[in-house]
This record gives sequence, C-alpha cells and structure tokens, in this order.
Amino acid sequence: MAAISRRPRLTLCAMVILSLLAAACTLVKPLETSTDRQAHAAKLAGEGKHVDAARAYAELAAAAPADHDSYELLSAEQWVAAGNVAEARQALAAVSPDARTKLPTSRALVAAEVALAENDGARANQELDSIAVPTAPDLAQNYWYIRGESAFLTGHPVDGTRAFVERERYLTDTASLRASRDELIAKLRNAAQHAQSLKAPAKTDGVVAGWLALAPVTVELQRDPLRAAPALDNWKRQFPGHPANDSALGLAQSQIAAATEFPNQIALLLPLSGRAEAVGVAVRDGFIASYLEQDPAARPRLKVYDVAAESVASAYQRAIQEGASFVVGPLTKEDVAAIAPLSAGRTPVLALNFLSDSTSASPNFFQFALLPEDEARIVARRLAADGKLTGVAILPDGELGSRVGAAFADELSQLGGTVLDTGRYLSGRPDFSDVIKQTLQIHGVKGEPATHRGDATFVFVAGTPAATRLIVSQLKFHYAGDVPVYATSDSFEPDPAANNDLDGLYFPDMPWMVSEDAVTGQIRDAVRGAWPSRTARRDRLYAFGFDAYRLVPILRSKSSGQSPELSGVTGRLHVDDHNRIRRDLDWAQIKNGVPAAL
Repeated sequence: MAAISRRPRLTLCAMVILSLLAAACTLVKPLETSTDRQAHAAKLAGEGKHVDAARAYAELAAAAPADHDSYELLSAEQWVAAGNVAEARQALAAVSPDARTKLPTSRALVAAEVALAENDGARANQELDSIAVPTAPDLAQNYWYIRGESAFLTGHPVDGTRAFVERERYLTDTASLRASRDELIAKLRNAAQHAQSLKAPAKTDGVVAGWLALAPVTVELQRDPLRAAPALDNWKRQFPGHPANDSALGLAQSQIAAATEFPNQIALLLPLSGRAEAVGVAVRDGFIASYLEQDPAARPRLKVYDVAAESVASAYQRAIQEGASFVVGPLTKEDVAAIAPLSAGRTPVLALNFLSDSTSASPNFFQFALLPEDEARIVARRLAADGKLTGVAILPDGELGSRVGAAFADELSQLGGTVLDTGRYLSGRPDFSDVIKQTLQIHGVKGEPATHRGDATFVFVAGTPAATRLIVSQLKFHYAGDVPVYATSDSFEPDPAANNDLDGLYFPDMPWMVSEDAVTGQIRDAVRGAWPSRTARRDRLYAFGFDAYRLVPILRSKSSGQSPELSGVTGRLHVDDHNRIRRDLDWAQIKNGVPAAL
C-alpha cells in the first residue's frame, strides 16, 4: 500500500476473476452428474486455459440440453476470465429466460460478473439485488466481492467498504484475508485521490469507520511518505484494535523507512545556463522543493552542478571526487549518453532522460524521462481496453510527430488495432480543415450535413494545446464531433478560458496536473510557495524534479535487489527490466474547460 510496494497491473475484470478463482470455486451451482467432457473442461479452467475451457463448456451446452444453461454460465465465466467480455456477453445471452427461476443465484452472479467486467457497476448491483445473499460460503464471499467492487466503481466507497468487511466473514485462510484487505486499501486510496466522500455515517461500525478514516492516510503514504508518519501514528491512536494494524500497516512502517533512507550526499547535474537554462532551472526547483520537505536533520548534503558551464564529464567526475554517493542528472540526451560509460556502476545514477535502445549501461544506471512516445502507447492501451481498435491519427509534421505516431501505431497494432489513416499538419497554422477532411474522408452535399468515414472509432491527436484546441473545434465544425478524441498530455495546459474548445477530449496526465486529492494539492502549494515566480507552463518539469528526488531512496533499494514502485506526482512509477522508470498516468476528460478525472 505504501510508496515502494509493488502490485500487478490488472484490468478490472482480471482482478475480479483472480479473486474469484482464488477462492477455488465457480459462481455456478455444481451439476448433479459429471462426465468426462465436463471433467476435461473443468481441468482446462483449473489450468488457466480459459478460452479452451469456455469453448468446451459451450460444446457441452449444445450437446446436453438438460444442463444447457449451467454450461452456458460456465462458458461465460471462462470468457470473462480470458478477458473476452464480448464472448462472455454472448454466452450469457444464450442462457434461457427460465434460468432466472431455475438457477437464480448462479445466473445473477455470472451476469453481475459480466457487468463488472464491462465496468457497469450499476447493472452488476441490479443483478445482485434480484437475489438474496447466498448461503454457501464460497458463493457468499464472491457475492460480497462483486457488491464491493460495484459500489466502488459507481462512486460509493462507504457501501463498498461495508461489502468488503462483510466478505471477511467467509474468508477462512490468511492469504485470502490479506489479499482482500490489500485490495480494499487500494480502492479506498483511489476513492480518496478522486475526492469521493469517505465520511462515515452516524453509528457506522468501528471497523468500517477505521477503513474509511485510513483512506486519506494511504494517499499520503504513497504520494508523500516524507510527511506520512505523523498521519499514520494519529490513525493508529484512533483505531488501536483495527484489523489493518495487523496486516498492511505493519508493512507500511518499514516502507516509510525505506522511502526516507537517503544517501549522505547527492549531486544534481543540470544545465543552469545557456539554451536549456529554463528547463534545467524548473527541474532543479522541483527537486529542491521535494528536498525541503524533509526534516532538516535527516536531509543529505546536496551539491548542484551546472553542466552548461563545464563539460558534463568534468562535472560528473568532480561530483564523485567531492563525495557524491548518488548522482541525479544530467538532463539532455547528449549529456546522458556522455556519462553512461563513465559511471561503471560504482555510484548510482538517475539520468533525467533515456539512452538510445542500442546503448547499454551499468546496473546502477537508471533513466527517468517524460516522453510523449510513452504517453502515445498509454493512449493506445486505453483505446484497446475501451474496445476502440480502428481510428485515425492527426499529428504534427517533423520528428516529434513521427516518433509519437510510430509508437502509437506500434502499440495499437500489438493489441489488435489499426490506424486507418494518418494526417500530418504544419504547426502554427490556424486552419486544419484539409487534413481533417482527408483523414476522416469527410464529404458533404450542399444544404445537408457532411458525412465522415464510419470505421473510425477514435481520433488520436498530438500537438500543442493551441493546435489541439483548433483541431478539436474544427472536427466538430466538420460534423465529426461524434468521434471520440484522444490526445497526449502535451495537448493540455490549464486555461479554463480557452479549454472549452477541448470539451470531450480524453487524455492521460500526471497527478500533478489532474489529481483532485488533498495530498497532491498540498505538494503543489508547497512548490508554489517555495518558487512563487515559477511559470505554470513548466508545471510538469517541477513535478519531474520533485519525483526525481523521491526516487533516490527507492532506487537505492532497487540496487539492493528489490523491485520498488513509487506513487509520485508524475504518475505511478516502476522500474522496468532495463532500469527505465515507467509511468502509469491518470486519465481525464475535459468538461466545461477543466479536466475531470476518469
């Protein structure tokens, strides 16, 4: 739950299925008779061969009319486990209406499971409302799990917490109990980050009230561990006998310690003069703002080197000679490439850009960057998850547009999607009508609304905020406003007066820019207080520097063999197999000129 814990990245439906399978049960009432074919299908399911199991159960449904509905429900379960919600929906649709009376519990649970896999928590709740709580412990715990997931999904964390607490009555082994509590903590943290109401109603059970009060503390544990210990201690005084004390919070103490174990001396290598001065200064100021959050008695020594005033190799070697036990920087690709062969693994380095894929580095050489290509891949994954696999891209001319477009198309292709066409535009122009018409094949007859290609389920846009505002508004003008528009974060900057033109736009961004939680707000305010003259358009660079400081103790533990993670203000950060820091971002949609978290 805290700053350096690692959790698998699972889709919602995968989390549901893994939890259900962990209970070693199915949602479907066991059949009275067993056959070799049924045993084979069950074996496939137990081995994780969910597609094969789903098909085997569908064949059984066709061959055994008396047990048709039970087999179709089993098939639907396995399709959800395989991540194929469309097939699950078809299998569920093949169940006869009589199942509502003959197999009410099994049908409702599987239907709720399918609805949950489609992120439709309201429909899942409706299905569960049609039945009583099952009496069988295995079905009851799954009932409460789906009930809890649905409540959190629909923005009702109090009801969701009650459901998770109720579920614990049916969990008999320690591993399942701990996994359920860990997931509850994750969901409460997410609710707190999205500013949902976590106030416990009057006469709320003490265990439920304790979980709800823990939610904002978990945000602080992940987002700002340097200040988390007092909040955690205060919660423990209020809820001394709470079950969280025996599980997740015991680990939190050691994680706070690991997240605050800095080296004795840090060297920060940045361009603080010359053509990259503005960028370097913004990163430096964010880094120092994070540094100033720490207790003065616990702060490491910090020495800053201007790599524009001397060669980066000279600055690096001088930093090592002057006692640096960790180096952060440099910033430009050229400077990062220059020091990579010098590090040789003796002193850990967090470079603030990526080396080329063909360049190798020592095991203690880490790389952190805010790359639009990475965001393009994140957009492609979101589109695939939303079932939008065919669309068009509108990108700026030049190298950046080519890199972003190639990354987007590659990721989408790997996920089974296709970029139908790509339009390129010249930045700085006020009219993109020709590119829009050509890419979306817009045609019109005088006096009638124009039409566009019907196979495009999305438009992917990259560019500056000004260009994106024009493109989105001109898409609407040309009667293509019904096609959802997705973009990278470069397309957004806070400007409520101008961003009404972006209404409807979907984009991923760092929590610093779009998060509503109080902890991130406090961090932003602290940076603004430390550097009141900063410019808002460099906000992401301040956040970049802020997280770079917080990564230092995390990466020290990585060099000791751990696989850490950080919930930072630039995103949820983890280290890949090539020592690159990868980011998972928050999703937002522009509504009335401002981003609303999704």
